[in-house]
Amino acid sequence: MRKSIVAALVAVLCLLVPMASVSAETLRNDALKLKLNGAFLIYSKGTMPYVDANNRTLVPLRVFADVLNGEIKWNNRDKTVALTSSALTITATLNEKEAIINGEGVTLDSSITNKNGTIMVPAKWVADGLGASINWDKKNKVVSLNDDKFFQEGPLASMNNEQHVDTQFNANIIPLSISYGEKDGDELMKMTIFNNSEHVYQQTELQDHLLVFIDSEHVIEEGTKGETNSDRSDLRLITRIDSYKTYEYYLPVGRLDKQQLQIDVPQYAFIRFYKYS
Repeated sequence: MRKSIVAALVAVLCLLVPMASVSAETLRNDALKLKLNGAFLIYSKGTMPYVDANNRTLVPLRVFADVLNGEIKWNNRDKTVALTSSALTITATLNEKEAIINGEGVTLDSSITNKNGTIMVPAKWVADGLGASINWDKKNKVVSLNDDKFFQEGPLASMNNEQHVDTQFNANIIPLSISYGEKDGDELMKMTIFNNSEHVYQQTELQDHLLVFIDSEHVIEEGTKGETNSDRSDLRLITRIDSYKTYEYYLPVGRLDKQQLQIDVPQYAFIRFYKYS
């Protein structure tokens, strides 16, 4: 009898352990950076992008599902995952180096994998399936994908709502890390950025746009320029951003990794830097 009680308790504890902690990663110095149409992924409830042993860049599949307003289905029996969207379909089996992309079979020296509960997909599969460009900045560890289908539908479409943007100007500002610090009695998110260009930004010239995705009905947004200016970050208080220099500033979002957004645990967050005309 006692053995059965102990066994039951162990079974309950095994069920509880995965629920007790939610893995999350924030952008850190020297980490790989994913940039989609100029927007950087800076936080993920789960694994951030990384380079695997075959030198392939793996990215969270859920991010691309939402960026393309798609759907993911997981078959636990076959360990098969399917992404379906109007722009891209991918079906693959976990740890197998083959996939069906837009109805055609492909083979690569990498595979979809599950890392710490996050389904990761080779970025090349996404790029090839979309016919999108993919670029690698080795010095700054930035993987960039650009496609006019990104951020067009669904809750992430607000990533495109900046107004009066100087589209001819490449605001080559790279986020390096997220940390947290106290300012005026509040603990805020602190962003470290690097000006990866010859251009010197003067005060009020540069704007940031932060989008925190929680679920399909809850998105927190800071820093869009329209009839009212909602940029409450300290970025525009920096008097001068010299070329190839690093700076820090605060964003009034609280802690992404400690559930202080009062709604739920964020799924991920993007930030874009741009010049407005």
